[in-house]
Amino acid sequence: MSSQRSDNEWIALISTLLTAPKIPDDLCMDPGLAENPNFQKLYGYINDLRALSAALAHGDLQMFAYTKGYILSNMKALQANLRHLTWQTKQVAEGDFSQRAEFLGEFSDSFNEMTIKLHQNQLELERLANVDFLTQIPNRRSAMQFLEQLFLLYKRSFRAFSIMSIDIDNFKNVNDTYGHDVGDRVLKHVSSTLKDVFRASDVFCRIGGEEFLAVLPETGLAGAVCIAERIRTVLEKSELEIEMGPPLKQTISIGVSQVLPGDDKYNDVIIRSDNALYMAKENGRNRVYTNPYEDVDELLKSMFPSDGDDKRSRNGTQEM
Repeated sequence: MSSQRSDNEWIALISTLLTAPKIPDDLCMDPGLAENPNFQKLYGYINDLRALSAALAHGDLQMFAYTKGYILSNMKALQANLRHLTWQTKQVAEGDFSQRAEFLGEFSDSFNEMTIKLHQNQLELERLANVDFLTQIPNRRSAMQFLEQLFLLYKRSFRAFSIMSIDIDNFKNVNDTYGHDVGDRVLKHVSSTLKDVFRASDVFCRIGGEEFLAVLPETGLAGAVCIAERIRTVLEKSELEIEMGPPLKQTISIGVSQVLPGDDKYNDVIIRSDNALYMAKENGRNRVYTNPYEDVDELLKSMFPSDGDDKRSRNGTQEM
């Protein structure tokens, strides 16, 4: 390599190429040095190194360096990892919380922790969106989603389901007499008592105020009436201790309906159960009614033909 530069001049030249924010336009380079293949290779390597590091520093992951070498190889590996991490981040943004990074050490640990927490937060938001805040049972939104699925399944394969419209009797009197704090306790008491009686496959929801809805898949009218009578009786026998008086005893009225072939939408079933609930309230409360009307005693007899009449005597007998 023909050059009259001293060692210090060589060091200064290489240092300028590696460290200067911008290579000076008037950088002095010997003609013989500029034509030297080894220097050209070194100069190209340093320029690629400068360009790739500047691109990475500014978030540009598309710059491609053709030159090969140890430092550039490491930077290219970093660039590839960042490209993949960018893709993973987009997947997480679209709801794929299975993404995990394993190639950037402590940064990967932070990314993975963030993804796990985002997933947990997403699950909690979904849960809260479908749960009644006071009673911690499913809310109206959850019930309607479930009903929509059941109705579509019924239209495809005629798999029956039934609905209960449930209302706490004389609930306004509780609020007026004891205050809303006790009223809230009554709502929690009724919710916890009833949900323990329903089957695991049933969906029991609070749809607002003192009104509840139960959706019973794979259940005809007679089976639904049997469950309705069971929850009515269980609640009637339960008590809620309060500080300002004797224990409170609550009752419920229940309207029951079953999906029918002529139903155009699941709301048709709800309308019938609501109408049956209205009849139960109008005819004395603390009882079960159906729509279309069926004699509840006769339905229970069909479910339990060996029971004596004394076991079927109750406040909830329908009278028409």
